[in-house]
Amino acid sequence: MLLSAGFGEVLVFIQSPELIREDTIIPDEFPECPDSTYRVGYDWLYRYERDIASFLAPWLNSHRYELIGEKGIICEALSNAFSHGHDKDPLKPIFFKVFLGARGLLVRVTDSGKGFDSRHVIQSYLQKKMYYHTAGNGIHLMATSRHFGIFYDPTGSAFHLLYAFDYNFEGLKPVEAGMH
Repeated sequence: MLLSAGFGEVLVFIQSPELIREDTIIPDEFPECPDSTYRVGYDWLYRYERDIASFLAPWLNSHRYELIGEKGIICEALSNAFSHGHDKDPLKPIFFKVFLGARGLLVRVTDSGKGFDSRHVIQSYLQKKMYYHTAGNGIHLMATSRHFGIFYDPTGSAFHLLYAFDYNFEGLKPVEAGMH
């Protein structure tokens, strides 16, 4: 579900959050991975995803395949940071943080790129613009998730994935077509 929310608002929502993981991912620093099924240049993502899947298993193991792998939401967020945010520059860092609170878990992926107009992209998707019939798989995965709330920061440089332990996102607004 796409949410119209801010980072601070969601930290309050999950109640008393604690930063439980903070990584700086530099793709060039990951060794090659002969087992990777990902495209050339994405071995780092294959390796990192498996590490983060193990870390998140106590909370999200039942949703592993919605998050990790070729059609996973976290995979898309990391891949987008690398591909679009950093123009596939393997020397630029991607920042990954996990916050745990009494009501939920929040994952934040940040790149150092120029960002994008997230409102425009989301509205284009919701209005079924032609692009999303042939590409934009990541936004489709995020929008159709029943288990996770997804939102971006205003600059389009940070992606957020919210997991409410009781699947109740009450108090947070979903994004609707035409919403600004």
